[in-house]
Amino acid sequence: MSVPAQTYGEMDLRYDARVADAMNRVLEAERAAQSAVADCERQMHLSLEQARQRRRTILERAHDRIMALHLRAAQTLERRTADILARHKDAASPVAAAGADRAHFKAAIEKFAERLTCRAEEEL
Repeated sequence: MSVPAQTYGEMDLRYDARVADAMNRVLEAERAAQSAVADCERQMHLSLEQARQRRRTILERAHDRIMALHLRAAQTLERRTADILARHKDAASPVAAAGADRAHFKAAIEKFAERLTCRAEEEL
C-alpha cells in the first residue's frame, strides 16, 4: 500500500485557505476595533456635552449668587448711608465743627504759652 502523495497544488490550497482564514479573522478584529473606537467617540462626545452643560449650570448659579450678594451689599450700603446722613442731619456741619476744633486748639495753645511766660516772669 502506498501512502497518498500530496502534490504541491494541494499544499498550496491548504496554505491559501489558512492565509485566507487568518486574513478574515484580522479583518473581523479590525471591524470590531473600529466599532469600539466609534462607540468610545460617541461616549466622549456625550460626556463632553454633559460637562459643558454642567459648566453652564455652575456659571449661571455663580452669576445669580454674585448678583444677589451685590444687591444685598448695595442695599446695606444705602441703608447705612441713609442712617449716617440722618444722624448728622441735625448736627453742625463738618466744616463748622472743624473750625471750632481749630479755634479751641488755638486758644489752648495761647493759654498754655501765657502760663509758661507768666511763670517765667514771676521767677525772675
